[in-house]
Amino acid sequence: METMTLTIHVSKGTGAILEEKAKVQGKDISKYVEDLIEKEIDKPATLDEILAPVRKNFAESGMSEDELDELIDNERQAIWEEKHGRPEA
Repeated sequence: METMTLTIHVSKGTGAILEEKAKVQGKDISKYVEDLIEKEIDKPATLDEILAPVRKNFAESGMSEDELDELIDNERQAIWEEKHGRPEA
């Protein structure tokens, strides 16, 4: 595996906590922090993270929630009519 070296700066308090947690797990601090980073990278995205771009685009669109509701209702009706035909009046 090809590796990359990173240098990070943390407060003395954070460093002490990392050293203690590493010691409890029987690891040196470098391995402990490496494992933390790998765990964070492998963690699945939360629903909030997944929806963030959608929320941003909606906010930038200037559309109100009522307008969005109306758009969705109209599209839902159009799809129903496409599948089932126009309801007779």
